[in-house]
Amino acid sequence: MAWRVSGRSLELCSCRLLCPCWLSPDVEPDQGWCSGAFVFDVGEGNSDGIDLAGCKVAAGFEWPGNFWKGDGTARLYIDEAADADQRREVEAIFGGQKGGPLAFVLPAVVTKVLPTVFTKIDIQWDGDTSVSIGDVAALTLQPLQDQAGNRTQMQGALAMGAFELESMDIASSKGSSWTDADTRSWEGESGTIHTFAWSGAA
Repeated sequence: MAWRVSGRSLELCSCRLLCPCWLSPDVEPDQGWCSGAFVFDVGEGNSDGIDLAGCKVAAGFEWPGNFWKGDGTARLYIDEAADADQRREVEAIFGGQKGGPLAFVLPAVVTKVLPTVFTKIDIQWDGDTSVSIGDVAALTLQPLQDQAGNRTQMQGALAMGAFELESMDIASSKGSSWTDADTRSWEGESGTIHTFAWSGAA
Protein backbone atom coordinates (compact mmCIF):
# COMPACT_ATOMS: atom_id res chain seq x y z
CA MET A 1 0.00 0.00 0.00
CA ALA A 2 1.18 3.52 -0.77
CA TRP A 3 2.05 5.87 2.08
CA ARG A 4 3.12 9.46 2.56
CA VAL A 5 4.32 11.54 5.50
CA SER A 6 5.34 15.18 5.75
CA GLY A 7 6.21 17.57 8.53
CA ARG A 8 9.11 19.06 10.44
CA SER A 9 12.26 17.29 11.53
CA LEU A 10 15.54 17.90 13.27
CA GLU A 11 18.90 16.20 13.59
CA LEU A 12 21.64 16.57 16.14
CA CYS A 13 24.77 14.72 17.09
CA SER A 14 27.83 14.56 19.32
CA CYS A 15 30.03 16.60 16.96
CA ARG A 16 30.79 20.30 17.12
CA LEU A 17 29.25 22.60 14.51
CA LEU A 18 28.82 21.36 11.79
CA CYS A 19 28.73 17.54 11.75
CA PRO A 20 31.16 16.62 8.94
CA CYS A 21 29.19 13.48 7.99
CA TRP A 22 26.70 15.75 6.18
CA LEU A 23 29.47 16.80 3.82
CA SER A 24 31.68 13.85 2.94
CA PRO A 25 32.49 10.19 3.67
CA ASP A 26 36.18 11.12 3.76
CA VAL A 27 36.20 13.05 7.04
CA GLU A 28 36.39 11.85 10.62
CA PRO A 29 33.83 12.85 13.27
CA ASP A 30 35.15 15.22 15.91
CA GLN A 31 35.54 12.46 18.51
CA GLY A 32 36.38 9.66 16.10
CA TRP A 33 32.93 8.15 16.69
CA CYS A 34 29.49 9.68 16.05
CA SER A 35 26.23 9.37 17.98
CA GLY A 36 23.14 11.27 16.93
CA ALA A 37 19.41 11.40 16.50
CA PHE A 38 16.68 12.36 14.06
CA VAL A 39 13.28 13.52 15.34
CA PHE A 40 10.19 13.64 13.11
CA ASP A 41 6.98 15.55 13.84
CA VAL A 42 4.42 14.31 11.30
CA GLY A 43 2.04 17.09 10.28
CA GLU A 44 0.23 15.11 7.58
CA GLY A 45 0.41 11.45 6.71
CA ASN A 46 -1.45 8.34 5.72
CA SER A 47 -0.44 4.72 5.36
CA ASP A 48 -2.67 1.77 4.53
CA GLY A 49 -5.69 3.93 5.38
CA ILE A 50 -4.29 4.93 8.78
CA ASP A 51 -4.11 8.67 9.55
CA LEU A 52 -0.60 9.46 10.85
CA ALA A 53 -1.03 13.21 11.46
CA GLY A 54 0.37 14.18 14.84
CA CYS A 55 2.62 11.15 15.22
CA LYS A 56 6.08 11.79 16.67
CA VAL A 57 9.06 9.53 16.04
CA ALA A 58 12.73 9.67 16.99
CA ALA A 59 15.64 7.54 15.84
CA GLY A 60 18.83 7.27 17.87
CA PHE A 61 22.08 6.16 16.25
CA GLU A 62 25.63 5.22 17.18
CA TRP A 63 28.50 4.74 14.73
CA PRO A 64 32.12 3.76 15.43
CA GLY A 65 33.27 6.30 12.83
CA ASN A 66 31.85 8.34 9.96
CA PHE A 67 28.14 7.77 9.25
CA TRP A 68 28.92 6.72 5.67
CA LYS A 69 31.17 3.86 6.76
CA GLY A 70 28.26 2.11 8.46
CA ASP A 71 28.32 -0.56 11.17
CA GLY A 72 25.85 1.52 13.16
CA THR A 73 23.39 0.72 15.92
CA ALA A 74 19.89 2.21 15.82
CA ARG A 75 16.70 2.37 17.85
CA LEU A 76 13.30 3.91 17.13
CA TYR A 77 11.31 5.77 19.78
CA ILE A 78 7.60 6.29 19.06
CA ASP A 79 5.33 8.62 21.01
CA GLU A 80 3.13 6.65 23.36
CA ALA A 81 0.13 8.75 22.27
CA ALA A 82 0.03 6.84 18.96
CA ASP A 83 -2.52 4.04 18.85
CA ALA A 84 -1.67 0.46 17.85
CA ASP A 85 -2.35 1.01 14.13
CA GLN A 86 -0.31 4.21 14.01
CA ARG A 87 2.55 2.56 15.90
CA ARG A 88 2.65 -0.30 13.40
CA GLU A 89 2.72 2.00 10.38
CA VAL A 90 5.24 4.58 11.62
CA GLU A 91 7.56 1.83 12.90
CA ALA A 92 7.58 0.29 9.41
CA ILE A 93 8.00 3.64 7.61
CA PHE A 94 10.75 5.09 9.80
CA GLY A 95 12.39 1.70 10.11
CA GLY A 96 12.70 1.57 6.32
CA GLN A 97 10.48 -1.48 5.77
CA LYS A 98 7.94 0.30 3.55
CA GLY A 99 10.21 1.90 0.96
CA GLY A 100 11.08 5.59 0.73
CA PRO A 101 14.51 7.10 1.44
CA LEU A 102 15.09 5.22 4.68
CA ALA A 103 14.75 1.90 2.89
CA PHE A 104 18.02 2.78 1.11
CA VAL A 105 19.85 4.69 3.84
CA LEU A 106 19.36 2.47 6.89
CA PRO A 107 20.57 -0.89 5.49
CA ALA A 108 23.69 0.85 4.20
CA VAL A 109 24.71 2.37 7.54
CA VAL A 110 23.04 0.28 10.29
CA THR A 111 23.90 -3.33 11.14
CA LYS A 112 22.19 -3.62 14.56
CA VAL A 113 18.61 -2.55 15.28
CA LEU A 114 17.50 -2.45 18.91
CA PRO A 115 13.84 -3.00 19.92
CA THR A 116 11.54 -0.02 19.47
CA VAL A 117 10.67 1.99 22.60
CA PHE A 118 7.23 3.54 23.09
CA THR A 119 7.48 6.57 25.36
CA LYS A 120 6.34 10.16 25.73
CA ILE A 121 7.78 12.50 23.09
CA ASP A 122 7.21 16.23 23.41
CA ILE A 123 8.35 18.73 20.75
CA GLN A 124 8.20 22.52 21.08
CA TRP A 125 8.94 24.51 17.92
CA ASP A 126 8.40 28.10 19.12
CA GLY A 127 11.64 30.02 19.60
CA ASP A 128 14.45 27.60 20.35
CA THR A 129 13.33 24.09 19.44
CA SER A 130 13.17 21.64 22.35
CA VAL A 131 12.45 17.92 22.50
CA SER A 132 12.05 15.49 25.37
CA ILE A 133 11.97 11.73 24.80
CA GLY A 134 10.92 9.92 27.95
CA ASP A 135 13.89 9.70 30.30
CA VAL A 136 16.26 9.18 27.37
CA ALA A 137 16.77 12.62 25.88
CA ALA A 138 16.50 16.32 26.62
CA LEU A 139 17.30 18.21 23.43
CA THR A 140 17.44 21.87 22.51
CA LEU A 141 18.40 23.54 19.24
CA GLN A 142 19.21 27.23 18.84
CA PRO A 143 19.13 28.19 15.12
CA LEU A 144 22.10 30.24 13.95
CA GLN A 145 21.20 33.66 12.53
CA ASP A 146 22.85 36.56 10.76
CA GLN A 147 22.74 40.18 11.93
CA ALA A 148 19.28 40.65 10.38
CA GLY A 149 17.84 37.60 12.13
CA ASN A 150 17.83 35.39 9.03
CA ARG A 151 18.54 31.76 9.75
CA THR A 152 21.76 30.21 8.45
CA GLN A 153 20.85 27.62 5.83
CA MET A 154 22.61 24.88 3.91
CA GLN A 155 21.74 23.32 0.55
CA GLY A 156 23.37 20.64 -1.55
CA ALA A 157 25.25 18.72 1.15
CA LEU A 158 25.89 15.11 0.17
CA ALA A 159 23.86 13.47 2.95
CA MET A 160 20.90 15.77 2.33
CA GLY A 161 20.25 13.96 -0.94
CA ALA A 162 20.07 10.62 0.86
CA PHE A 163 17.37 11.98 3.17
CA GLU A 164 15.59 13.95 0.41
CA LEU A 165 16.08 17.27 2.19
CA GLU A 166 16.07 20.41 0.05
CA SER A 167 17.50 22.76 2.67
CA MET A 168 18.21 22.87 6.37
CA ASP A 169 18.75 25.45 9.07
CA ILE A 170 22.02 25.12 10.97
CA ALA A 171 21.66 25.14 14.75
CA SER A 172 23.61 24.70 17.95
CA SER A 173 22.46 21.82 20.12
CA LYS A 174 24.68 22.72 23.07
CA GLY A 175 23.07 21.58 26.31
CA SER A 176 21.41 18.55 24.73
CA SER A 177 21.93 15.11 26.25
CA TRP A 178 21.09 11.53 25.27
CA THR A 179 21.23 8.53 27.61
CA ASP A 180 20.10 5.05 26.56
CA ALA A 181 21.45 2.13 28.60
CA ASP A 182 22.04 0.10 25.43
CA THR A 183 24.08 2.71 23.55
CA ARG A 184 26.72 5.37 24.18
CA SER A 185 25.60 8.40 26.18
CA TRP A 186 26.43 11.73 24.55
CA GLU A 187 25.95 15.47 24.61
CA GLY A 188 25.29 17.54 21.52
CA GLU A 189 26.61 20.66 19.88
CA SER A 190 25.77 20.17 16.20
CA GLY A 191 22.17 20.44 14.98
CA THR A 192 20.01 20.98 11.91
CA ILE A 193 16.30 21.73 11.37
CA HIS A 194 14.35 20.85 8.23
CA THR A 195 11.05 19.83 6.65
CA PHE A 196 10.47 16.43 5.09
CA ALA A 197 7.98 15.04 2.57
CA TRP A 198 8.43 11.34 1.93
CA SER A 199 6.35 8.71 0.19
CA GLY A 200 6.67 5.10 -0.84
CA ALA A 201 4.95 1.77 -1.23
CA ALA A 202 5.37 -1.44 0.71
